[in-house]
Amino acid sequence: MLVAKNTIVSLRYCMKNSNGDVLENRMTAKPVEYLHGSGNIMPALENGLTGLEAGCTTCVTISNQVDIQLDSSFHFDVIIDNVRLATEEEILKGKPVKMVKEETGECAADCICYTVAKN
Repeated sequence: MLVAKNTIVSLRYCMKNSNGDVLENRMTAKPVEYLHGSGNIMPALENGLTGLEAGCTTCVTISNQVDIQLDSSFHFDVIIDNVRLATEEEILKGKPVKMVKEETGECAADCICYTVAKN
């Protein structure tokens, strides 16, 4: 499945400034999830991920030429871990909904299961 509007994208990333200094490194952390097309991440970053699929790696550079509010360039090394269709509830809320295991109704902190939405 490709990253597109109304998909939930799970990714890891490393953000660096124009000097190469690491500002945030989530490469070894639990993947971050967001609803693609909801405006929850920088538009230039979102555009750079559109059309990719799970397993893809990319580098997206965002500069003050793209976003006038930026003082510098930022580089995002990104690994896309998963892409899935968003549920109607997620689209309405504008963000991913925590999912739980069907058999237990609970989910471990590092679980990424998508069987039943928790109310």
